[in-house]
Order: sequence, then C-alpha cells, then structure tokens
Amino acid sequence: MAWRMIAAATATLAAACSTQPAAPDRNEAATAPAPAPAPADPVQTRYDHTITRQALARPPTPFQLLVTQVTYAPGHVIACHKHSYPRYVYVQAGHLRVTTYNPRVEHHFTAGQIVVEAIDQWHEGRVMGSEPLMLVAVEQVPPGRDNSTPWAPPPPTSPCTPPG
Repeated sequence: MAWRMIAAATATLAAACSTQPAAPDRNEAATAPAPAPAPADPVQTRYDHTITRQALARPPTPFQLLVTQVTYAPGHVIACHKHSYPRYVYVQAGHLRVTTYNPRVEHHFTAGQIVVEAIDQWHEGRVMGSEPLMLVAVEQVPPGRDNSTPWAPPPPTSPCTPPG
C-alpha cells in the first residue's frame, strides 16, 4: 500500500515538473471561444484630393484637430459656406447631397462613406430622404481657429443660389 502512495506521489511530482504542456481539459476546450481572425487590411480607401479634385494639404503647424458629431433632420439644409482648412466627414447614417458652386457639381454620400470637403469653395449640404443624417466631422485648423465661413445673406445671384 505504501509503495502505491509513493508511486502516485512520484508520478504527480514528475508531472508537475514536466516541461511538456498539460493535456487540455476537454470540457474547457469545448466552451472556450475561438480567437477572432485579424482583419486582412483595415484600409478601405486612400484620399489624396477633395471632392472637387483639389490636392490635400495640411494647415500650417502647429494645428489642432476638431471633431464634431451632429444629427440633422430629414430635409435640413446646411447653409452655404466654405472651409479654409481640411475637413473630413464620415456619414454614419442617412443621405447627404453636397452641391459645390465653383465648379457647380452635386455629390451624393450615404452611410459608411467619407466626404473630403472642398477647400475655399462655396458649397451647401442637404439631407435627402426620410431618415436623419448623422455625421462625424474631423477638421485640421490652426490653434483657436474655426473652419467654416458662412455666406452672408445670399443675394439672388449668390454662388449658393441655384439658378431659376
């Protein structure tokens, strides 16, 4: 009987000192989740120009990064304005129409798309469709500066007044 206890203790001690990995517990392996695969390539698109084909450039350094999240109701019009510095907008939900006026072009963006806004060109936005528009804007500006210049009350021939 004593030799069985010594043999069992020796086997236990040998197993504890082994450099081999322990056998997996079959119950534990069955309940453990499988590791998630790494994304193949998280880059979706690279941008090197604005929606009106202007080359991207950052403002003078140092600069600040402004981040804004906003929701607009269906039919809302984002009044005519322009930006002096880079502005990138992620459309979280909804449908946005951006109209630039020099050159005069309409651009449509929906959920999941990026808008690289025109720099120093008058444009306006309009919420299209029946759902709210949710946007996240990221802007690079000199410290303490804003990045939107509104068109002061537009006369009938302003760049943001559609013809006839």
